Amino acid sequence: MLSTDDQNSRVAANCTPSRSERSKRDKLARIKRAARKLFARRGFVATTTREIAEAADIGAGTLFLYVGSKQDLLVLIFREDMERVVREAFATMPKRALRDQILHVFDAMIAYHELDLGLARVFVKELPFVEDRRHGVAEFMSMLFAGLADLIEQAKSRRELKIEVPARGLARNLFALYFAELQRWLGSGPVSPARRDESIRAAVELQLSGLSEVASTRAPLRRRPILHRRSFRQASPKKGED
Repeated sequence: MLSTDDQNSRVAANCTPSRSERSKRDKLARIKRAARKLFARRGFVATTTREIAEAADIGAGTLFLYVGSKQDLLVLIFREDMERVVREAFATMPKRALRDQILHVFDAMIAYHELDLGLARVFVKELPFVEDRRHGVAEFMSMLFAGLADLIEQAKSRRELKIEVPARGLARNLFALYFAELQRWLGSGPVSPARRDESIRAAVELQLSGLSEVASTRAPLRRRPILHRRSFRQASPKKGED
């Protein structure tokens, strides 16, 4: 019977990647580093797979053993990085109002994009047109929407929102607002980070304000009666009358 030390040694040996596996991981890491730099500097369309292979110091044919196309590589980079960022944001979620929780997630995503604005512009420009079924972008978005919807359901249970608010639909609306501001910030128009953050916060607040439980219990505003012009004519004295 193996001793505890022998058992631990065997488990460690089984968990240690082989030389071949380490070589594969190293090559894939080099491919992703090269693609990041080239996409950010030259753009996604202008960059060729041959250039990526040369920058990664591998053969052009070897590249396709790891990724099927440039789109596959773009999504691989995005999903690995952004999934980690989003999962960490949900794991460190503060116990605050829904608005602050939503902004906590969006702030984490923006912080990632700020690390490399060139690559961020590539993501924002190219990813909406990537084929979801093949590249798995929909899986990431589904994970993000599910997390946001869960926050919304919790807010409904705290009576921050009306109970009839559709959580999944609101999650999509909030992301659409965020993505629109992201495009504006990364686009041609000069938008400062402070202005960007202010715009996102204002958009989220505006979306949530009309859905709050407090807003629904407020008494409706009374409209002042609108006097028709004819009533003024009728009230005016006729010619010749005092």
